[in-house]
Amino acid sequence: MIKLRLLLIFFIWAPISLCVAQSNEIKGTVSDARSKETLPGVTVRIKGGQESTQTDANGRFSLKTKSKVPLTLQLYSVGYNEKSIELSSFSTTIQATLEGAEEALDEVVVVGYGTVRKRDLTGAVTSVKAKDITAIPTTNALKSLQGKVAGLDITQSSGQPGASVGIVLRGNRSLNADNQPLVLVDGIQYGSFVDINPSDIASIEVLKDISSTAIYGTRGANGVIIITTKKGNASGRTNISFNSYLSINNKPFYPQMMDGPTYAQLKREAYRTTNEGEYVPDENVFNATELEYTRTGQFVNWQDLLFHTGMLQNYEMNLNGGSEKTQFAISLGYQHDKGMFKNDLLKRYNGRLSVDHTLNKIFKLGLSMQYTFKNQDKRDNPMNMANKNLPIAKPYNDDGTLNLYPAPGYSTFISPLADEQAGVFKNNINDKRLFGSGYLDINLHKDLVFKSTIGIDVQDIRNGYFRAANTLANVGRNSSSGDSTTTMVKYTWENTLNYHKTLGDHDIGALAGTSTIKSKYELFEGYGNNQASDLTGFYDIGSNTSAKDIGSRLEEIALASFFGRLNYKLKDRYLFQASLRADGSSVLSKGNKWGYFPSVAGAWRIIDEPFMPKGSKLNELKLRLSWGKAGNSAISPYSTLGSLSKSAYAFASSAAFGYWPSDLVNPNLTWETTATWNLGVDFGLFNNRISGAIELYDSKTDNLLLPSLLPTSTGYASVMQNVGKTANKGIEVAINTINVQQENWNWATDWSFMLNREKIVALNDGVTRNIANAWIVGEPTKIYYDYKKTGIWQLGEEEAAQAFGGYRPGDIKIQDSNNNGVSDPDDRTVFSQVPRYSFGVNNSVSYKNVDLTVFVFGRIGQYINYEYGATYKPSALENGANANYWTPENPSNDYPRPNSGYSTSNYLFQSTLRYVDGSFVKIRDITLGYTLPKKWLDRLAVQRIRFYSTLQNYFVFTKVKDYDPERGGDLSFPLPRTIVFGVNIDL
Repeated sequence: MIKLRLLLIFFIWAPISLCVAQSNEIKGTVSDARSKETLPGVTVRIKGGQESTQTDANGRFSLKTKSKVPLTLQLYSVGYNEKSIELSSFSTTIQATLEGAEEALDEVVVVGYGTVRKRDLTGAVTSVKAKDITAIPTTNALKSLQGKVAGLDITQSSGQPGASVGIVLRGNRSLNADNQPLVLVDGIQYGSFVDINPSDIASIEVLKDISSTAIYGTRGANGVIIITTKKGNASGRTNISFNSYLSINNKPFYPQMMDGPTYAQLKREAYRTTNEGEYVPDENVFNATELEYTRTGQFVNWQDLLFHTGMLQNYEMNLNGGSEKTQFAISLGYQHDKGMFKNDLLKRYNGRLSVDHTLNKIFKLGLSMQYTFKNQDKRDNPMNMANKNLPIAKPYNDDGTLNLYPAPGYSTFISPLADEQAGVFKNNINDKRLFGSGYLDINLHKDLVFKSTIGIDVQDIRNGYFRAANTLANVGRNSSSGDSTTTMVKYTWENTLNYHKTLGDHDIGALAGTSTIKSKYELFEGYGNNQASDLTGFYDIGSNTSAKDIGSRLEEIALASFFGRLNYKLKDRYLFQASLRADGSSVLSKGNKWGYFPSVAGAWRIIDEPFMPKGSKLNELKLRLSWGKAGNSAISPYSTLGSLSKSAYAFASSAAFGYWPSDLVNPNLTWETTATWNLGVDFGLFNNRISGAIELYDSKTDNLLLPSLLPTSTGYASVMQNVGKTANKGIEVAINTINVQQENWNWATDWSFMLNREKIVALNDGVTRNIANAWIVGEPTKIYYDYKKTGIWQLGEEEAAQAFGGYRPGDIKIQDSNNNGVSDPDDRTVFSQVPRYSFGVNNSVSYKNVDLTVFVFGRIGQYINYEYGATYKPSALENGANANYWTPENPSNDYPRPNSGYSTSNYLFQSTLRYVDGSFVKIRDITLGYTLPKKWLDRLAVQRIRFYSTLQNYFVFTKVKDYDPERGGDLSFPLPRTIVFGVNIDL
């Protein structure tokens, strides 16, 4: 009865309360920020709610709402930048201004040791904002840049938790050194695996041309990526946000190996070939157990037993606030990444604190610190054994225990599940990192600011492993165990003096600075084989009885630098910049320690010229030209000093060590240097509904470090010298379009395109080919150099096959590159790993509270080393690719005939099966989101709640079947197909 009464009361009073609910009115006027004229037709709406209106002919609006303050009012109109206004009272009449789309050029962009308005940029710089970084769930913030920055090529080859990404900007330059760009977080070098919370990032700037990166000297040749983290705010209000997502990692694109019946037939065909075309009875092909399994259907699919559904959980919480004098930002993060293979797990914990405080008009100081702890159980790759292990096998014994050697008669084919046994395998990595910086600003004068910054990066990594006997790494061997501790400490101290003065039409800026970077690397390790007990894991390596050893290593590097930059602007449309950096490094010998890296750049804002017609459809037009030189710190520590090797010998009745130089020293080694010309055009059309940039560049890299061969009489094989040269040139196009911009319906598209042509210009001593390293003058730096399969020799071609090299029908037919009628080493050809071009297209659509993002990424014209093709074994001694192989009845041109007379690795031209066209286009991400209406959240004191779901890596268009070519051909840890469910909450 009580429940019934309460229900009646609810139905009676609910409609009444709705009817008498107070309706509030918001009034105001909207005008143009520059002309001060009122703006008609501006859409005004409450963020997260349904209420909206438009300004009248006089720019006035009136909006009634049942929402409560505080609330956010959004204003937008075609040709103007959207604006948000925080409303704390209904009694205030709003006087709002909108900035024309061209005002976006006043947006501040972070560059080396400073900031600059976008309109004043003279170099090639791309800025990516926070909303684009967090739009796609990722464990590495740099992965969010894939396909979105023209010229930046990002790929991921492994799906294992914690796997890094490959990053190349404007092609490869070095042959022996790292080609990845310099990555900075708040001005301090961080590394290419950016494992900070994406929600902590305010922006990422990519500096592409040398005029932008020369200020970083020896570290800037490969480009620079500057990550700026979020700071507090001076609103007096603390903002809290919570972001979380659950990622379900499903079975990836992965090619199938032969099943039991197919493999059995391959083995029959292999014996048939060696029996002059006659089939051999099964009793002579299979051993007794194999024969029994074949007849009873005892087959296994190892992939089905290994792959599991992975799961990634991510939680991030951010707080930021402060007052006019003190601002703070705090964040916490936790990530739990369970891979697709059993016992493959990564846990990551993040904490970050940022504080900025203004003492007075002269002094301001700040601190930003981040702590990251990672605990990873990292398993060995099981797919190599799984792919070659026989499908005619019994994976488990009758009692349910693991059958350690399931393939009858094959003692080297251990079960791919061997490492999943309890207590037999452990590879644990503990990674602790403290990273941060502090600064002090001193306003010496209204035009002169001094800044001192100190950065610290301390990382401690402990890696302990234990592999029992009869695990994947120890087939038929004793156990192995080891433990290592790596400590890396880097200190950075930088001081800058910044001057800025405007005198009429003249705007002058100058920067002078110094930088000191010191780093120390220490390694201690111990390892051995045949540990006394499996129960102690890697905590008893001293009990190992064989191959026992300990080792240690120390490296110290110091870099001292002086740098300066001059900026000059005339009439706000003629811009000039020049910079110079001098770097002195401890890794170089006396007389070669210092390198000098200049740059010059100019820009002409044609759109601001008086002769440009007013009111035209052209809103932005700027021409940029730059030249600069930067270096690549490719030299390892102590390379110019040489190293010593030791050997034990008897000295009288005692044992002693003798030392000798293990390599020949070249004290004249210096930096690899890159000089680049860049021509750029920035444009905007139709109130910047279409905007973008086009870049043309041409770079030359010389002084490449290469080994030069020496006469055997020297006692050394080679010596390192600065002798090589490479070249890169290309075109980049970035276009942003606003396709639809209406009250409830918006659609924007971002396009990026990159075409790069790289080549080796010179090797050492006039050498044009270095076959061992696949370096060939005139070809890209990353190639495969091998024979090219054109098909299979067929019946009726016996005479031609015999004449070409003693081949017969069923053998691989290769391209006769030199047309001499016989196979020889000169028939080898080049397969470029570098794509001819790559692109990205990102579409963002919203309708009322629903948003949809679709991102497409592609690489066209690249070859990959596809391991799947090479897994085919004509001998049938191993399982492998489910191949369409040649037989007299099946004249295939895909794979050669089976032949039991060959071993697993010496089949003629077997390697040619690896190289395939790896071009692909993939719909990498599809995200659908819904933001709850504002009126639903008022009583909860919540500003925004958005739910979303994302599909990743589900759609790949390529000639390579059942494979994602982004991985480059590897078969170890595939990229999962992922479904993500997430939520964003702002309080």
